[in-house]
Amino acid sequence: MHIAVCDDNIADRKQMERLLKRESDRRTASAGVFYIDSFGNAQAFLHNPMLYDVFYVDVCKTEGSTGADVAAALVAKGVNKPIVLCCSGIDYRQSALPDNILFLDKPIKAAELSASLDHALAIQANAPPLIELRQEKDTIYVTEPEILYATEEGRSLHITLADGRRISIASSAENFFCQVESYPVFFSPTARTILNGRHIEALRRNKAVMTDQRVFKISRQVVGYARQLLEDR
Repeated sequence: MHIAVCDDNIADRKQMERLLKRESDRRTASAGVFYIDSFGNAQAFLHNPMLYDVFYVDVCKTEGSTGADVAAALVAKGVNKPIVLCCSGIDYRQSALPDNILFLDKPIKAAELSASLDHALAIQANAPPLIELRQEKDTIYVTEPEILYATEEGRSLHITLADGRRISIASSAENFFCQVESYPVFFSPTARTILNGRHIEALRRNKAVMTDQRVFKISRQVVGYARQLLEDR
């Protein structure tokens, strides 16, 4: 398991590293080795967060942000893994945060850290897998239900999300379908289109009406499959 620690207090950061190393030694047989990277500032910490399975965060406005701000930035990047906010000068429990946020009081006690890891591992086991959408300058990660449909135009694939965002990636419908074919809700009504059957609102002859009211033609070969997806919802 890969763990990231972000704490702008170097003494606290080193203590967390030591405690996590002890937990790694204790859990090697059951959970494998813990690989721990620590950061003293949020900018470096947020550079490539998808590498990590668990995050331990405590930032007290040294860069104008708090641990809650860092957690929000992680979630905005698509992180659905456990994020543990370590409460010291700031009580993060008072903030409105997603369900994958846990809390740990400072000074950190070994037993409480161990309990937080147990909870984090349970969250990780139930987290839905993420789909990578690699744009020219950024990469975002989404879950299957977040994708409405994808349409190929020229050399780009435009992916429309349930929240209204439109993500463009350098790919083809065929290549993207290979990426998501393990999800049975995705199907290709035409060679240049991929639909998420979860978001079909209605079928009208050889057309699918999506939940955002976009209409797509469907080839005869997949009409039956689309109807089955609609009925199974």
